[in-house]
Amino acid sequence: MRFLIPLIALQLKVKKDGITLGFLAKLFGKVERKVNIAMCGLDNAGKTSILSFLKKGEFRETIATMGVNHESFKLGKLSMSVMDLGGQEVFRHFWPAYIERADILIFVVDSSDISRLPLAKDIFHKAINNYCNPDIPILVLATKQDLPNVCSLAYVIHLFQLTGLFDRTIHVQKASSITGLGIYEAFQWIHGQVIETKKRRVSKNIPQMVFPKPI
Repeated sequence: MRFLIPLIALQLKVKKDGITLGFLAKLFGKVERKVNIAMCGLDNAGKTSILSFLKKGEFRETIATMGVNHESFKLGKLSMSVMDLGGQEVFRHFWPAYIERADILIFVVDSSDISRLPLAKDIFHKAINNYCNPDIPILVLATKQDLPNVCSLAYVIHLFQLTGLFDRTIHVQKASSITGLGIYEAFQWIHGQVIETKKRRVSKNIPQMVFPKPI
């Protein structure tokens, strides 16, 4: 039998208050982490309004994003840097540069704009297939759920063929920047995904020492 002991276990530091492990402090959130988020979708989908609600805690009138809008805020120990990408066709050529560097992708869908849902679906698949790192989590926000006659979440999942993307981490959430429905829950999901991703990366990179079998 061989005994595998993580090398990190040999890096304990003794302080006045006992034994501490810097690695565990980082793992459980003692150190602030910056997260880069790319937020995209068609024009008038509600991207900027969602960010405004998250920062101010209430609905505020916003204007359409022309090009790229940058917002920063904190959620727990996470410092989130969000690139709000303009959805008009003329601005979509900016998307690849930001999506390729993102830790999280948010795709915002106007669930009240039924006629443009097929276009939104095509643009979504183009973004995740051509620009998006296959390992990053994807949040799909079905917005404007406060309006009458919006499509259901099940319809968005079906139309966007999300159940077929079994090799990706995807979360679909109803949202409204008027009532706040689903906004905090969506970003709590992001928070959880970042923590889980960090744990997986750390566990994969922990070197191990192999000790000989005791005689």
